[in-house]
Amino acid sequence: MSFFLAVDPPDGVRAQVAALIERVRQTHVAKWQRPEKLHVTLVFLGAPSVEARAALEAPVARWAQAQRPFRLTLQGAGTFATARAPTVLWLGLGGDTEVLGAAQRALSDVAQAPGEGRPYVPHLTLARAQVVGVLEPLAAELKDFTTEPFEVNRVTLYESTHQQYRAVFSCRFGPSAQ
Repeated sequence: MSFFLAVDPPDGVRAQVAALIERVRQTHVAKWQRPEKLHVTLVFLGAPSVEARAALEAPVARWAQAQRPFRLTLQGAGTFATARAPTVLWLGLGGDTEVLGAAQRALSDVAQAPGEGRPYVPHLTLARAQVVGVLEPLAAELKDFTTEPFEVNRVTLYESTHQQYRAVFSCRFGPSAQ
């Protein structure tokens, strides 16, 4: 079990990505992300203690209260490798990515999260494959993929069992956060 802070695309964008996954899953062997699990990770927290998770809620809520909503789009695609899969297919982000990057840095500080040792590359994971190279052609095909801009107006702490994600708490941006 692990935890992470994330922002979520709205239902309409999830539906568009789900339709994309349905269209390509028949011809590309991979473990495809379920629509309800689509998100953009800001900070991976690992497996903090119950006390550490509880202590995180108030500072994240204070941070969220000081934020204004911003806009993103999903656009383009790429791949990279992780410890769990030699090939991960993802959609990139456009729009207010500087604001997203600032949110990621601020929440890393708020959460006192240990760095992962690599620069933050915002993305939305579509699939994982155990065979190197199998998803790269699809990433090239999706280079012009884009969604309509959408508003980001909250941050959510998720618990992950890798089978499902459960929202532990969510904080809306602005003075009426929560």
